[in-house]
Amino acid sequence: MGSKNKLKRFKENETFANVVQPSREELTAGNFSLKGNWGSKFFENNQPIVLELGCGKGEYTVNLARKYPDKNFIGVDIKGARFWRGAKTALEENLKNVGFLRTQIELIDICFAEEEVDEIWITFPDPQIKY
Repeated sequence: MGSKNKLKRFKENETFANVVQPSREELTAGNFSLKGNWGSKFFENNQPIVLELGCGKGEYTVNLARKYPDKNFIGVDIKGARFWRGAKTALEENLKNVGFLRTQIELIDICFAEEEVDEIWITFPDPQIKY
């Protein structure tokens, strides 16, 4: 994907109600407002929360949301230009039980309170060990 397209998608993500892109500073300062509040503030319901880590383009996250409307799904990836497709599709289809979080996986515990997440999916893990 060209850098021009990538920048356009980053900008568009900022307008999507189903995308959360906290800054590293916001996360490490310990004042991330959605921690412990995803159900009440983001989804506005108390359905179970399911994460898909490394969601890529978000197709699987969106398909899970379609199939299980009684659960909330959050696709997590550091590459916002990738999950732009899933976020856009979810908005076009008016899916209210799906969102996307742009952050590093290493910071995931800062984003969610203990016992807030009911399931975690890692569908296509990278087979290469990274140090």
